[in-house]
Amino acid sequence: MEFKNTYNSSRSGFSHTSELYDDNGNLIATAKCNYINRTWEVYPFQSSKRQAVAKAIDNEIKTIKHQSGIKRLTKEKQAEIEAYSSTIQQLKTLYKTL
Repeated sequence: MEFKNTYNSSRSGFSHTSELYDDNGNLIATAKCNYINRTWEVYPFQSSKRQAVAKAIDNEIKTIKHQSGIKRLTKEKQAEIEAYSSTIQQLKTLYKTL
């Protein structure tokens, strides 16, 4: 998985945008964080990268839920989906490294 990050400036501050791509080059998730003055991140784009991974995990859960025909997602069912999906496991590992 790969991130593409962009920095945008505005008259009232700046923003970081992170796009998360899978190994085939398909866009998985996009996240944008706006800042007014400065950021206290450990490294640039940390917050937007984490937000993109969290969105990707949520999107994957929703996709599996829809494909399985689940109408109401319980905590137990969500845990089962998270344990079953190798993509979600990969994303969780990536999140921990950020």
